[in-house]
Amino acid sequence: MSTSPKKAFSFGQIMKAIHLAHSFDVLDEFHSLLHSAATQSEKSLREQYESLSAAGFEHEGEMEAYRSYLEDDFCQLGEVKKLGHALAISGLYRQVETHIKRVLRTTFPDIGKKKIDKILRGEPQSEIDGSKLDGFEAVNELRMLNNLIKHASSIADAELASKFPVWVEKVELHDLDKAYDRLKPLVKKYMHAFVYEAFNRSTAFEAAPAKTTS
Repeated sequence: MSTSPKKAFSFGQIMKAIHLAHSFDVLDEFHSLLHSAATQSEKSLREQYESLSAAGFEHEGEMEAYRSYLEDDFCQLGEVKKLGHALAISGLYRQVETHIKRVLRTTFPDIGKKKIDKILRGEPQSEIDGSKLDGFEAVNELRMLNNLIKHASSIADAELASKFPVWVEKVELHDLDKAYDRLKPLVKKYMHAFVYEAFNRSTAFEAAPAKTTS
């Protein structure tokens, strides 16, 4: 049972509205800009590559050297894209993790770090069982992807592959941009469900004032 004094009901309603208003707009903008910049760069490199002509060089070897240079640029661009998509996945999970912690500290002021960590992993706790909420599987997949990006050089492990067959064990995580687009709306649904559930179960706020009858 919480030992913290209860806050006003109206304050709880305000905090719930604030938490529900959380968005991932900045990440979406980053993802969109990355895609746009990469597409433009790919187009430019392809045009340069396809327009190569021996007439533009004094020696054939110079053209081949420049062709190799463009090919290296194209490969490097691919690596930059993969890094950017991985950062978007990690950034999305980081926002989820941070926001869940904020919601829990608002609704359950006395909750400890160990319990918060278990809730983030989807382990049922007396305060809340996030694993039963809409969108949990997407958040769980996102969490596992984030861990593999950070700690396993973006290589899928047996746990991820067994729970989500779109991924193959011991194979590098692929198409993370598509994974971001697939998971993000489901993650957003989960975050809304989590806020409602946490505030519904919270005892940190006073009860709603009784309605008066005329």
